[in-house]
This record gives sequence, C-alpha cells and structure tokens, in this order.
Amino acid sequence: MKILHPGAAPEHPLGPHIRGTWDANRIAAISLLALILPTSLFLFENGLVGITNIALAVILVMGWQLLFAILRHRAFTWDGVGTALIFTILAPPSTPLWQLIFAITFGVVLGEQIFGGRGRSFVNPATLALAFLFFSFHEPASDPAGINLIAAVVPGAILLLRLRLLSWRTLVGISLGLFGAAMLARSAFDREQLLSGSLIFGLVFLACDPISSASTNLGRWLYGALIGTLVVVLGQTGAGPGSVNAVVFAALLGSIFAPLIDHTVVTLNAHKRRKRHG
Repeated sequence: MKILHPGAAPEHPLGPHIRGTWDANRIAAISLLALILPTSLFLFENGLVGITNIALAVILVMGWQLLFAILRHRAFTWDGVGTALIFTILAPPSTPLWQLIFAITFGVVLGEQIFGGRGRSFVNPATLALAFLFFSFHEPASDPAGINLIAAVVPGAILLLRLRLLSWRTLVGISLGLFGAAMLARSAFDREQLLSGSLIFGLVFLACDPISSASTNLGRWLYGALIGTLVVVLGQTGAGPGSVNAVVFAALLGSIFAPLIDHTVVTLNAHKRRKRHG
C-alpha cells in the first residue's frame, strides 16, 4: 500500500477493496468513520465538557495545519480532525483548557508540521501531544468508558483492517508481546486491565498508526512485540498495563524505534539476496 502525499498525482489503486487512490483526504475520511462510535460515546459520557474539548482541539489542530499549508504553498488536508478526536478521547476531560492548548500545539507542530505534515513525520502527533500532557502537567489519566469504549472501537478497527489501514501483523505482534512480557514479569493481567478501553483504543489508533509504525512485514511483527512489551514494562511503574499513560508512552517509544526496525529488516533482506545470488 502506498500513501500519496497532499498534491501528489494518483498512482496506486486500492485494488480489490474500493476503487480510487490513497490520498490524504480519503484516508482521513476513512479514519473519521472508524472514530464515529468512540467519539459519540465520549460526547455522551462527558456532555458539554466533551463538546468544548473536541471543538477546541479541532479548531487548534486545523488552524496549525492551515497555517503551515499556507506557508508551504501546499494543499490543505483534513487529517488533523482525526488527530484532534484521538487526543481528546484519551486526555482527561477535566484537563484545563490552557493545558490542552499547550499539549496540542506541541504535538502537532513539533511532532508533525516541522517534518512537512502528515505522511512525512515519524511520530503520531496525538501520541506526542498526550505524552507532553501527562509528562509536563502530571494529569491523572483515567480509563475512558471501559468496556463501552472497546465495543465502540471494534467496528472501526474491523473497517481499518478491511481496508488495510491497520496491519493485522502489528496487532498480533502487540498481543504476543503483551502476554509474553506479562508472563515473564509474573504479573498476568486481571480482567479489568484486559477490558481497559484506553488500552484497546490506544493500541488501535496510536500504536497501529500506519505512518508512525513499521512498514515492512517482519518489522511489523517486531514493532508490535516491542509495543506490547513496553506497555507491560511501563505499566509496572504507573497505574497498570492498561492505563492511558502506559499505552501512550509505549506508542511514543515504539514509533521512535520503528525506522530503525525497518532499516534493519531491509538491510538483512538485501544481505540475504546478495548472498543468494553470489
């Protein structure tokens, strides 16, 4: 699968799934479809506070995207709406608005726009914004909506898997790393941690982000295993493996290592081909 940057000419058909090309706005539309149920649940649970936080996040993210699009003379895209929704759903609803503004600005500008925008950075801006929020302001993270959020995430995850915007190899790798690390640490998850809404939502929309995760097949297995292991390791020092903090920082560290993982896999494959052909 090849993702086209804004303004690029259509090159790669979607194949047997749907006709068209993987341009930025089409991917943004599909991602928003996957986020409809989690967003609706968030609004139902938080009412006016939820509406205010989402409105602020969307306006701020899209404002930064518009500014950088004008400065770079590039086409404006709508992928920032997904970033705003993911950030707001995982951020504590009671977070002061000024902290949300600082965190979103940090994540979008330093995590994405300075690299050229969506598809050119290696860190998910929502992940970086949440990490900044939890690290800088020590916001007490809570599990948003629990089992209800999992039920809302599943249809979107199936859609993303069907359209290959979410890698099953990454998901399986995460599961293997998660349970393998728990067994080695002798700290098997209890039912409450396994049914953590923040864990499932964060793994699907942060750790499995196709831009910030590994892109080679073997790399996806290794990247997923690394994420799952980090969730357990980081959870031992915080609120537990199913906490928002553990998922966010595991996704952040995993995305930093993803380019190295892919580079190593490509180098090994090239070495095997050279050896095979003498």
